[in-house]
Amino acid sequence: MIRTFIALELPKPLKSRLDSVINRYSKVTPVGVNWVKPENLHLTLLFIGDVQPAQLSEIEEVLSHQLTKIPAFNFTSEGLEFFPATNPHLLWLKLSSETDDIFKLNRCLIRELSTKGIMPDKKAMKLHITLARLKMNLAPELEREIMSKDLKQGPLVFDSICLYKSLLLPEGPQYTILNKYNLLDSRRLNAG
Repeated sequence: MIRTFIALELPKPLKSRLDSVINRYSKVTPVGVNWVKPENLHLTLLFIGDVQPAQLSEIEEVLSHQLTKIPAFNFTSEGLEFFPATNPHLLWLKLSSETDDIFKLNRCLIRELSTKGIMPDKKAMKLHITLARLKMNLAPELEREIMSKDLKQGPLVFDSICLYKSLLLPEGPQYTILNKYNLLDSRRLNAG
């Protein structure tokens, strides 16, 4: 079985800003706060889970069909957020979108994959990038300092979607890109 998910790659400027947050706070947070490795940062479009190796070609067929002529997505970074608000177990960067195109694509992929007998996670998509998983509460002053980081920025152009393989290892997950799909440059679409 191969554990898989579909995610958008981060634009380089955003990735470097998040790298600096992770580098800064991973040194001062206690054991029990597991920071995402910078190379593992992504925006999950759809978690598929375990599939048979033979099903990978079916997933790639669906993605090739669905992602042709799709323009790049524009998101706005809204800032850091602990989730859920009470006894949080995640720290993430919250994103927003002026359209619901990304949510439509998520639902469409769920439908298409289901017709092939592949049952992805049907939970409603939340626009976020996970930075840390918390197994304990942080000191309130550290939580406030992290929340005060100004990461508001937009529009951010997400122009590629990848099919990933995920290996769960004792030192943390290892992600491998199985296939990458470049989205259309929306600036060129609007100009043409």
